[in-house]
Amino acid sequence: MPAALVAVLAGLAPGGVIAQEPSDDGSVRLGITYEPGRAPALSVAPVGAPSDLEVAAREVRLILERDLDYSDRFRITPPLLERVSDPPNYALWNEADVVYLVAADLTGTATRPVLRVGLHDVVYGTMTNVQAFSLPSPASPTFRMAVHRVSDRIVSWATGGQQGMAATRIAFRRRSSDGRSSLWIVDSDGENLTRVETGSADAVYSPSFSPDGARIAYTSRSVDATYGLHEVNLLTGRREEIASGQLLLTPEYTPGGELVWAWGRSGRTSIVTERGAVLSDTGADALNPTFSPDGRQMAYVSDPAGQPQIYVREVGRAPARRISVYVRGERSNAATPDWSPDGRRIAYSALVAGQWRIHTVNPDGTDRRQITSRGDSEMPSWAPDSRHLVFSVADSRGNSMWIADTVTGRSRILTSGFIDELADWSTPVR
Repeated sequence: MPAALVAVLAGLAPGGVIAQEPSDDGSVRLGITYEPGRAPALSVAPVGAPSDLEVAAREVRLILERDLDYSDRFRITPPLLERVSDPPNYALWNEADVVYLVAADLTGTATRPVLRVGLHDVVYGTMTNVQAFSLPSPASPTFRMAVHRVSDRIVSWATGGQQGMAATRIAFRRRSSDGRSSLWIVDSDGENLTRVETGSADAVYSPSFSPDGARIAYTSRSVDATYGLHEVNLLTGRREEIASGQLLLTPEYTPGGELVWAWGRSGRTSIVTERGAVLSDTGADALNPTFSPDGRQMAYVSDPAGQPQIYVREVGRAPARRISVYVRGERSNAATPDWSPDGRRIAYSALVAGQWRIHTVNPDGTDRRQITSRGDSEMPSWAPDSRHLVFSVADSRGNSMWIADTVTGRSRILTSGFIDELADWSTPVR
């Protein structure tokens, strides 16, 4: 197997992290052409609560406000009042150009709080949605995720059912300067950073969430260069070895929950299933599978022309079609594809004039868009809302992971100060 293909796609080489040049204000510049329009202004009023729940109520409001800001669907406006009347003074809020008002109360007890949330359409002067949510204790490690789920419900209310991404996690590997690496997860807002126990593995690669978000598959390498494919249950902590061999890379779940991975045999890397079926062409190396939501198509990386490129094929059928740009005589490598949850786009990394850039493209290869335009960036993964991407970055300030909104071009740092890479975004946490 060509060394360049392994280094680019599996992150095995020490130089696997790529740089992304920041803009003057510290954000990552994107190469998106879009009409930003004017996002509706939304205000989250202070959450009413009895004295014993006031601290929790303040935390709830901060989480809701930040989640709704990170959704990139609204302009967050500070609340006009400390208390919101019932019904609100719609004329006053309308005068302040507020379109949506989120009003909430936290009741119940410290161990069993209840959050009642209402979404008001200020323009039409009506409360469009209201619901009560039972929350765990504010001291519980699941408290923040429960509030994230409320944020996603508000996004759905205000957008006619669109998917949010607050109640999600991102898995990734953190690599140290000595070449060792470990498995971590973090909430979509950058909180609750947690290391996942992987036993005695010297290095881990390519974490992949199961469709239900309860398990993570990953490959590991021991000190004797033996690879193993493992699955860890995040609810129980139980680890299971699925396979072992000389080269196991890039595991991925099909939409139906079956594990698929790249297996190196007889000098060739093929994409195989748990049942032993080979899904890739036999005449070239192949790895990094990702599937359409209906499971009928697979995008992957292969190198029949001597350079790794992105191909799409019907599962179990030939031929495959290339959807990345191959330039003969130039380094135009493409890597790490990820199919969006809505099925409409495939994100991937590609070399452009010697620098790694993130692109998105239709599954048929049309409407290719270069997302990042300065510096280098790699290893994108879609959020369940099919508009946000997480990707790895390194620049003069160090290494980091970023989240970018492909609709507005807005971006933010998720983690920084470490070599974090090979991210995978979960489905909503239930």
